[in-house]
Amino acid sequence: MNTTLKTLTSLALLAGTAQLAHAHAGFKDQITEGSVKTWNAVAITHGCNTNVGGEGNGVPHKDVIALSTIFPNSPNFGDVIIRGSKGKVAVAATATAPAVAGFTTGEEDIIPDLSKDIVGSGTSSSGVPLVSTLSLVNTGGTIFANNIPKVDDKGNVRGWQSWSRTSPYNGPALLETAKKADGTDISETGLSPFGINAFQFKPESCVKALKIRVAVANWCEKGASSYDSPSRVDLWIGNMTNKFNDTVVMPNAGANPVFWSTLTVNRDLARNPLPGTKGFNPDTGAVIDRTQSGWATGTKDASGTAITSTKVACDQATDYDTVYIEPTNDDIDKYLPISAAKYPAGANGALYWPTPAK
Repeated sequence: MNTTLKTLTSLALLAGTAQLAHAHAGFKDQITEGSVKTWNAVAITHGCNTNVGGEGNGVPHKDVIALSTIFPNSPNFGDVIIRGSKGKVAVAATATAPAVAGFTTGEEDIIPDLSKDIVGSGTSSSGVPLVSTLSLVNTGGTIFANNIPKVDDKGNVRGWQSWSRTSPYNGPALLETAKKADGTDISETGLSPFGINAFQFKPESCVKALKIRVAVANWCEKGASSYDSPSRVDLWIGNMTNKFNDTVVMPNAGANPVFWSTLTVNRDLARNPLPGTKGFNPDTGAVIDRTQSGWATGTKDASGTAITSTKVACDQATDYDTVYIEPTNDDIDKYLPISAAKYPAGANGALYWPTPAK
């Protein structure tokens, strides 16, 4: 085996598929609601190139040398934006109009909180926006040798930053410049693993999916001389911020709908069916019927009495079927840049745009 390839860690070699060769930063897996922590990974599927002329402009991709991620798990409502969208009913084709598939419209309303939809989420006046605890993998299995958490002033791990090369620990870059014999790219995916606590949807909610929008940046160049390079970084955020303000390094700038690296949490429609539908417990085979008024929600009031519900239908005009949470621009600007501070506070003097040079 080629000795260069032997040194690469946490890489899935994904050769021969054009779709993967021009995919984006995302997540290894969608997750389903439950009661136990799950392990996942941010997936970087290609290196940087200039966005002038579009992402698929044929400019060779560069090796990836650093990564930063920020989740919308701040305990402060002022640091997140919460949205909701309503489902669109499928319409059969007619003699004059084509069929319309059922989907979420993407016309997202800003909503105050997730207290009606996600267990443990508070109201805008109390509690936290999203009960979300991150655990990081800081040893073998990470994409780069150097990996540090980003922690807010309340002690919450908000994300992490990692980089390759020699300071303070030696490690390879994510190789994106390797070629096949015919000159085409060998596309490799780097995985940066993490653990996240479980989520549960409230029984009376009509939401089928929670979309956690995460700010991700992956750098391919460093140093002050790279700050004007169109290939210095790929930004995977839904909009520009005060610091991250160059559309040339946003492969999806102006996209409709906007692109975020998104971790999807799906409702378990068997164990937790929507109001007005039936499900079943796969472990026991018992039917869960929420089509008749008075169905048990599985919760109890302060006196210990079981709480029942009269909600036996979801209304596409008023009920959201997908909710979203994303970090604010200020939150991104505060935590996403890689600091040049001495390790382990930062990258030991290395400069990654837009961190200012001293």
